[in-house]
Amino acid sequence: MWRTGIVWVLLCVQASCVVVREHASPVELTTTRLAAWEVHHAQLDKLSSWKLKGRIAGKSNNEGFRAGVRWHQQQEEFNIDLLGPLGRKVAVISVQDGQVQLNTSKGEHYAAQDPEILMQDLLGFALPVNGLHYWVRGVPDPGQVYSILELDEQGRLRRLRQSGWDIGYDRYHEGKPALPAFIRITSPALNAKIIIDKWLRNAAAL
Repeated sequence: MWRTGIVWVLLCVQASCVVVREHASPVELTTTRLAAWEVHHAQLDKLSSWKLKGRIAGKSNNEGFRAGVRWHQQQEEFNIDLLGPLGRKVAVISVQDGQVQLNTSKGEHYAAQDPEILMQDLLGFALPVNGLHYWVRGVPDPGQVYSILELDEQGRLRRLRQSGWDIGYDRYHEGKPALPAFIRITSPALNAKIIIDKWLRNAAAL
């Protein structure tokens, strides 16, 4: 079960077109949202060091999974703790010096240069995992291509579709910049939600 949960700590998306709802047709409204998005996006681009605490839950191949998550990102390196129902640490995922490592509470150790290769070894199929630290912040990965991007009234991501993934941002935390609080993710293989209870912006080094 914890291996399936790891999927949601290693995903990625991107963006490149705006879809405007039919009833939101005035040009002024669209322009306002796009302008707000540009400001919001620029703020998120500057946020390279952060921590979050939250939960993931969902289903893959009729197998349910849930786990607590503590994530510390510092530039391109990160540590992610996956927690069991009682808050017990069951696995740690880290990226340092370009290598992805996974250590479990059972003493298992896995390592790979590419996180997609690691997922292939653990789960039997690869996933688009290289841009997750963009996605979880509610900002596109500049290295990927998307097919749909929708904005809310504040110019934040509402919906994103890329490479078969459909991502909905249902709720945000207040603050500058506003960061996601509830994310829904669906694909033919996986269906999950990510609830982020707390963000710490500009966190100290790993």
